[in-house]
Order: sequence, then C-alpha cells, then structure tokens
Amino acid sequence: MLPLKTINCKHMKRIIPLLIILLFSCHKEELVDVSNKEELENVIESAFNLYQMPGLAYLAVKNDSVVISGAMGYANVKDKIPFTPQTRMIIASISKTIIATAIMQLVENGRIDINEDINQYLPFTVRNPKYPNEPITTKMLLTHTSSITDGGYISAFYLYGFVDYPVTLLNFEKEYLSENGQYYTSANYSNFKPNSNYEYSNVAAALAACLVEQVSGVSFNDYCKSHIFQPLGMSKTTWFFSETPKSEIAIPYSDLNNMNPDNPFFSYPTYPDGHLITTTEDLSRFMRAYIMDGTFNGYQLLQSSSVDTILSVQYETKFKQGLIFYNLESPQFSVWGHNGGDPGVSTEMYFDKTKKVGLIVFTNRSDAYSQTMKHALLQFANQ
Repeated sequence: MLPLKTINCKHMKRIIPLLIILLFSCHKEELVDVSNKEELENVIESAFNLYQMPGLAYLAVKNDSVVISGAMGYANVKDKIPFTPQTRMIIASISKTIIATAIMQLVENGRIDINEDINQYLPFTVRNPKYPNEPITTKMLLTHTSSITDGGYISAFYLYGFVDYPVTLLNFEKEYLSENGQYYTSANYSNFKPNSNYEYSNVAAALAACLVEQVSGVSFNDYCKSHIFQPLGMSKTTWFFSETPKSEIAIPYSDLNNMNPDNPFFSYPTYPDGHLITTTEDLSRFMRAYIMDGTFNGYQLLQSSSVDTILSVQYETKFKQGLIFYNLESPQFSVWGHNGGDPGVSTEMYFDKTKKVGLIVFTNRSDAYSQTMKHALLQFANQ
C-alpha cells in the first residue's frame, strides 16, 4: 500500500491496479503446455528459480476437489524452515474478495442495498468535497469507482513488527475521509465524479468492511469467523497477528528488507483490504465455494445468484471489473479472481467458472508472478 508514482518491477505495491501486475513483468516467459504431473512440476520449478523465490506454495482444483498441492523452498531462509501447503502467509489484496463476499451475504439478508448511498449505513458522512451532492454507493466501493483514493495514504501508516495496528478500522476511515479528520488531505478524493471513472482504492474497499460492521453489529473479524471462515473449515485463516502463531507465518522477503529482515512483518489500519493470513489449502475452500455456485461441503456461502452478480462485469475499462473480483481472458481460459502484492508478498487466486478449475499461488517474495506457472496449473487441472 505504499504510494507509487511510476511502474517499477522492484517496487510495485497493491496500490497499483492489479491488472498491471499481471500484464507487466520484469521476466520474459512463454506459455508451456503440460500433459502430466512431471511436466507441471518442471514448469513450477523453473518459475521458482527464475523469480528467485525464497518459498512457494501452489495448488490447483477441479470442481470441489484439490488435484495437486505442493510447496518448495523456505518460509524462513535463515532458520531453513520449509515452505509447505500449511504455511500461512499474509496474502495482500486477495483479502478484498472476503469483503465482497460478506457484503453480498448481507445483501441476501436484505440488510444492504449496493446501489444505495453508503451514508445510511455509516455513523459519519462520506462525500467527495468536489461533488458534495453525489452519493457514493457500496457498488462503487467494490468496483473502484467511488472517487475515494489512496492519494493520502502514506508509508507512515505501515506499522512494522508482529503487532496489530492500534487504530480501529472505523476510526481510521472516519479520520481519513472526513474533511476535518486527522488523516484528511485533498488527495483523499479524486477530481472525478463518483461512478464516472476507475481508480483502484484500498481505502474504499476497506470502507465496505465498515459497512459490514455497522450493519451486522459485530467487528469485521468476528463476522468473517462466524459466516465465512468457520463454516468453510478455514481453521488456519485469521486477520490479526494476535490470533496467529508467528512460527507458522512465512517471512516476507522484499528489496525493502534486502532478504535479511530483522523486522519483516507489518500491519496497517485498513486490514480488510490486504492483511488476511491464510494457507493455500484454506483459501482453496473459499475459492471452491465460488466454483461450485456458492456452496462447499454442504455450507452455502452465497446463493448462486449472488456469485453471478459478483462475477459479472460491473465496470469495463482496460479489463472487466466485477465486485472486487475481475476477469482476465486467455486463449484457453476465462478466469475470475484477484492477486495481491505487498513488501515480500506475491499471491494469486484465479478460477475458470465454466471449466470449474482454479489455482492458488503464494510466494514470500515481492513481484514474483509467473504467467507460465498459472497457465500450467489451470491446464493440468482441466485435463
């Protein structure tokens, strides 16, 4: 979430529209067809070496089953702790897909209307001062068209250390978005009118999590436990360090800490937009619910119609934006999903709903996204 003015392979952060990370690479790769497990593993090992990943976990699914899961390298290089499918990672912006899911659960219950002014759900007023009469809706928050920006989100908001951020999500959003707020600057809102342009915003996505809190009456953390994580069997998924064994989390390695970090972990006030801590297997349960029309292992996470709404084009720019999830096309697959990038974090979750195949990749290195590996995982799952 550190501000970025130019695209640079060494310093991409999740402030950038994530499609750019997919399309722009410092490494030239060619897609390779795979016909068996050995060929797939060769592709994965090549990507692992090409991107100099400290550790890597990968997984592919077909329908509601995992067809391959593996890992290599280290979660902790210094202590030679292996990276395994049960290694937890902070997964950056894939976290936002949890926000969209929680919102749509409340839509199903008639408690949120995504097309209505968000101010009816909040204890403070949110308006772009340049367009004070233009309402901002939940749908705009989930499609990055709200005109709320990350322009005033400075690097000082990152708190390094294995500690949770001391400012509550609601208080931060209020102080950031209110004109008399402690964190307010004129850069916190765009010059364009709400719903007239696309601008990726972590702050806006996290504000949607505030709506969940206000409507449900419980913290976003507790809501997710009760309505998403526990019912899906995501027993190794948390939002906060205080609820997570430190020994189970992969150390994030980035150019910022030069692969020898003394204090590599970090937190920030808008935690729902990027601080989910989970494993590839846990996250696959969430992804498989989407692949299987909203239901996994007998639990209906969402109605199939809600899944269709989330995975439908809500705003089209250079790519197709759904509700948080976005769509990417290739010659063989049309995938929905999201990726994530933070210092020492590169994560991806994509699935083709028609073919009912999906992939998840975690690596504890910055800017390590392999198109070849993603393609090979989907192709193997589709056989």
